[in-house]
Amino acid sequence: MKTHARVVVIGGGVVGCAILYHLARAGISDAVLLERDELTSGSTWHAAGNIPTYATSWLGMRAGNYAWQLYKDLGERVDSPITYRHTGAFWPAHTTERMELFGHIEGIARSAGFDLHHLSPAEMDAMHPFWTPGKTVLGGIMDPYEGDIDPSQLTQALAKGARDLGAKIKRFSPVTGIRQKPSGERVVSSVNGEVTAEIVVNAGGFYGAKIAAMAGLAVPVVTLEHQYLVTEPLAELEAHTGVFPLVRDPDIRFYLRRERNAFLLGSYAHAGRPAWADTGPPDNFAHQLFPDSVEDILEVLEDTIAHVPLLAEAGAQRFVNGPIPYAPDALPLVGPAAGARNFYHATGVQIGITHSAAIGKAITEWITEGETEWDLAAWDPRRFGDWATPDYAHARASEHYDLQYAVPYPHRNMQSGRPVQRTPLFDRLVESGAIMGQIGGWERAFWFNTAHAPDVNRLDYHEEPWHAPVRRECETVRDAVGLMDHGGFTKYTVTGPGAAEYLSHVFCGKMPAIGRIKLSYMLTPKGRIWSEATIARLAEHHFLLCGPTLTDQRDFDWLAAHLPETGVTLTKGCEHDGALLLMGPRSRDVLATLTDANLSAAAAPWLSVARIRVAGVALCAMRVSYVGELGWELHAASADLPVLYEAIMAAGKRYGICQFGSYALNAMRIEKGYHGWGADFGTEYTLYDAGLSGFADLEKGGFIGRDALLAQSDCPAEWEWVGLELLDHSPDPLPAEPIIQASEVIGYMTSGTRGFRTGKVLALGYIRRGTLGMGDECSLCVLGEESRARRVNPCQYDPRNLIQRS
Repeated sequence: MKTHARVVVIGGGVVGCAILYHLARAGISDAVLLERDELTSGSTWHAAGNIPTYATSWLGMRAGNYAWQLYKDLGERVDSPITYRHTGAFWPAHTTERMELFGHIEGIARSAGFDLHHLSPAEMDAMHPFWTPGKTVLGGIMDPYEGDIDPSQLTQALAKGARDLGAKIKRFSPVTGIRQKPSGERVVSSVNGEVTAEIVVNAGGFYGAKIAAMAGLAVPVVTLEHQYLVTEPLAELEAHTGVFPLVRDPDIRFYLRRERNAFLLGSYAHAGRPAWADTGPPDNFAHQLFPDSVEDILEVLEDTIAHVPLLAEAGAQRFVNGPIPYAPDALPLVGPAAGARNFYHATGVQIGITHSAAIGKAITEWITEGETEWDLAAWDPRRFGDWATPDYAHARASEHYDLQYAVPYPHRNMQSGRPVQRTPLFDRLVESGAIMGQIGGWERAFWFNTAHAPDVNRLDYHEEPWHAPVRRECETVRDAVGLMDHGGFTKYTVTGPGAAEYLSHVFCGKMPAIGRIKLSYMLTPKGRIWSEATIARLAEHHFLLCGPTLTDQRDFDWLAAHLPETGVTLTKGCEHDGALLLMGPRSRDVLATLTDANLSAAAAPWLSVARIRVAGVALCAMRVSYVGELGWELHAASADLPVLYEAIMAAGKRYGICQFGSYALNAMRIEKGYHGWGADFGTEYTLYDAGLSGFADLEKGGFIGRDALLAQSDCPAEWEWVGLELLDHSPDPLPAEPIIQASEVIGYMTSGTRGFRTGKVLALGYIRRGTLGMGDECSLCVLGEESRARRVNPCQYDPRNLIQRS
């Protein structure tokens, strides 16, 4: 066995072999894959092998489409046989809510450049000789790209392709330890010896958490059982030699396809069942299954037979109940490991056959280019911190399993495993009517049920219980004053004589003067937007950075990777780890009763910061507002939040103070035309695309991404970030819905809201530059229906910032 390699991939399932294949194709043949048993012996060998492209996001659709296009002729390319059948698939709908969802999915596909389209019951009936719509099917959606593939043959073909390009595979080599050398290299120990590697990739599947632990890391991978049934052969299928689509019926919760001359029937119609919850997977679980769970299939069989009558004549040939790795949010864990340079995770992949190709592409780009073509923040393993304990992961993954085919309403508020992180105000907020949600593990008030709505969890695409209360919250913030406990604010402290120079290198804008605040952006070397931070300069060599909650570990790694050897200290967090947002025209009046500090516009202007005392509490008061009102962010120690909160609420009574939550915050920031990380910008956009080029200072000297930004400045950006006002009555617009003009898709939406202060339904999004002028009309597709819209200034609330400057 090789003793040195540039890359070691741990895990010989379809994900690990896809990574090895992509690395080899990219010229990294100095790579070794270590597999504990035979290739495919974990979750791959028993997978159903379906490759759908239906997804609720661009990333999911891209992953599915990349997979089938790569795999359809892979066998010929590497001279290794693969059974692959391109059948297409249709999804029937039995409810109007499902039909609305399918309209949304069709819109996502249109904006992403794919063709998922509506089907009538009769069209589906004509496509499938053994399926009938009955009286309950209202319509459906067609995924013309789906097919099924033999997972073992696929994996062997990827392995052969990698070997032919010089990569090595060592089977029956279980990894026993991973240690890091002073040089930064890692020594991967197995029963067959040691390999010293520059880079390690954890593609361990349901062993992913154990592999991570060997390297001193943690990753929230758990294992659930998933089962499907293969029927006995049927004469009717023997006689029918044609191809017919796979059926995925999310309302009955089954999928069904042909398996040679039999049917393969799978179901998610039961709560998720964790495996090995206490101990993790045993060391010798290879090519093994769990006991059959016949009841799971029987629960959906009767309803399935109503639409596939031939199933009533079929006996059971075998049940396949095997392990599937899950992350707590049922999305893959793909990308750099937190705090561990040159260690990557590619695990927790629930639909490994479908996502394996995209994961191979992504890991290879991380290694060879340092950034990825697609924005993979949703898959970044650093979205979970230490708060994602095994108990939390098992509870949340099990809930996601049960919701696999549920309508993914945008405001579904999942409860399992909570709370894990909360501020000292949690109980007070709940007592005052807060409907709490979770962001990055943190409990945060989403809205306040002050009117005592009876069904706070009712979900709908049109009217939900939070609409009226959030309207009141927004109007009170506009007309009086509101307070929000913003738990989980990402914060970093940067100090030292080289702090300003260091931050100027990492961020594209100039650093603020002492006592001032600036919003600035971090760029990748290719000039794409990595992230943002509000930078407050507390002293000559002392800066406080505040960023998005979900980027805590991701951005810390980015900042740490660019630290100079001396002169700068970077610390995650700060002494003022809590934050209250006091917003509204009476915010100055409320604070004035609690502090001796001068709060006048002259002494405390917009975008200033000062250390003051409020109600006896020492804090950093930032004159900044994400909602577009006069207001302050009050950054204080968590232990002091109760005293500060009680004092502000008491002082605010005479001014009609309210509490507001994340839903109101988001609605107001969209009215204000403020970008949201993960929604309106990310690593696929340049500052010019996003309308943020004014935040860059190309004259200040070198910074990361400057050369790329200069090159971008020489030619018009491809995209243009715009605001839209909907002119027809419409549900709230959803992300990725297409913007249409003259029947052509010219862009897509990124954020949308009812503007409770402006009385308008608003959307933010991107169009191809030059396709829509200011004031021109277009259409926005919402839940499959086109609504008239007009291009407007993205900032529809106080566009001159007079309120914030007051």
